Amino acid sequence: MEDGLERIATKAYGEIEVPENSAIQFVGPILGFEEFQYYYLLEVRDLPGFYWLQSKQDANVAFIVIDPRTFMKDYELVIDKIDMDILEIGAGDEVLDYVIVNIPEDPAKMTMNILGPIVINAAKRLGIQGISNKNDYDTKRPIFHSDGEEAKAEKEAAAGQ
Repeated sequence: MEDGLERIATKAYGEIEVPENSAIQFVGPILGFEEFQYYYLLEVRDLPGFYWLQSKQDANVAFIVIDPRTFMKDYELVIDKIDMDILEIGAGDEVLDYVIVNIPEDPAKMTMNILGPIVINAAKRLGIQGISNKNDYDTKRPIFHSDGEEAKAEKEAAAGQ
């Protein structure tokens, strides 16, 4: 093992090396996984824009996450000030936000949880699963739309212009 690296067990890749002190401490837990506090953000090989949020404590606990703006251009991160305070976010701090993706047997039916975003203070490596204050957000927003839905959305957008 090289200096500055630590070996971790992962769900997707077996044992790998990651930079020391690169774990993100979840000071607000992921719902249903309260006992797991430390995670790594790892790129999904051969799938740009998708990441593994891998538990440090248990190799079998890992989530696929994405930047929601990849598939939802008008996505807005709107969370309570208390969540920002928990993350110790100050002026100019880089805030990363991701959403957990559910991948069923048919990947065309993937959904993302835009109601419960993963929010990270990049500099301090602190994270939470927040709750969005956007009333129209839900836990199972389709990532891909059927052709009929896309055509309807395009028609509505054109009518509004």
